[in-house]
Formats: sequence, structure tokens, C-alpha cells
Amino acid sequence: MRNPFEKEQIHDIVREGLAQVLGTPVSEITGDATLVADLGAESLDLVEFRYEMETRLGVALPKSNVLDELATALGGSERLYDERGGITELAAEVLRRSAFGYTEEQVHAGMRPYEVAAAATSAHWASFTHAIFDRLPDTCTECGAGETEIAVSGRAVCAGCGAAVEAATGDEVLAEGVRVALKEIENAQPVG
Repeated sequence: MRNPFEKEQIHDIVREGLAQVLGTPVSEITGDATLVADLGAESLDLVEFRYEMETRLGVALPKSNVLDELATALGGSERLYDERGGITELAAEVLRRSAFGYTEEQVHAGMRPYEVAAAATSAHWASFTHAIFDRLPDTCTECGAGETEIAVSGRAVCAGCGAAVEAATGDEVLAEGVRVALKEIENAQPVG
């Protein structure tokens, strides 16, 4: 089934959710404003934001983070952190290839994990949430239709029967993204 949301629609929903949680005008939540440093979000705000997005869109955002998934995929964190506790170039590259869409300016080797988390913006969360909807099932489990639409509730539903559409979970999308990024990085390494 095709993702019924345009990227900008998801970004608008994310910005509205953040505005509600933070008590900030939507106009101040730009795509490059960091949630923590620029908008003053605290950990409880982010928990509330996550709940707001899951409730509004009917999706499960990730409970883990990219670095945790990468440690799992590599069988440990030895290759994730340098001797000072900053992330390695491998970790930075996986973050840049993730569905969050970090750039080299936003995430680089040597950053501490809390700095990576603090670099998150509404655009990053919108990109990731959109990626969840890119992983809808091929057909509706209720009627077999292959198209989706956005219901009055704002959620993705089957265009054939109106049943709620189950997207992949955020943790599944995160884990898949880490596996794909590691494979791409491995394939890009010079041979010999």
C-alpha cells in the first residue's frame, strides 16, 4: 500500500504536536530548530510528544535509538565510541544514513550521544515518521485492497474498506535502517 502522506503533511503534524506539547507557536518550530537547545524541550516533553504522535497517527514510534540498534547489530558497542566517549565515524555515518536524515553538519564523529540526541529537529522526526508510513503492507488484511487514504481522524486507512492500516513499528524501521546502512557502508569499503 502506498504511503498516503506527503512529507510536508507529516512535518506539519509533527510541528503541531510539538507546539502543543511545548506551548510554542507553530511558526517557531522550523525544520532546523533543535528540539532541545532551540525549543527548550526536556525529556518529559519528548515523551509527551511521542505519545501525541502515536495517538494522532496510529503508529508506534521507536522505543530505542539508532545507537542502541547499531550496538545490537554489531554485537556490542566497541566500534561505536572512541576513547573519550564520542561516537565513531561508523556510528556517525549510520546516523546520517538513518531515516532521521541527519547531515554531516548535524552529526559527526566525536559527538557525545547526548549531543546527537540534542541535534534532533522537527524535520528529523517528520522524516522518520514518514518512513514508517513507507512500510505499509502490500494489501489490506481485511479486504485485500492495495490503496490507502487519510481518514477524517487523520490516520491512514484502507481506501477499500476503511480499516486501520498497520504500519511497521518505529523499532522495526530503525533496525532495518541500521542493517541497510551497515551493508551499504560495508559494500562501499575498498576491497583488498
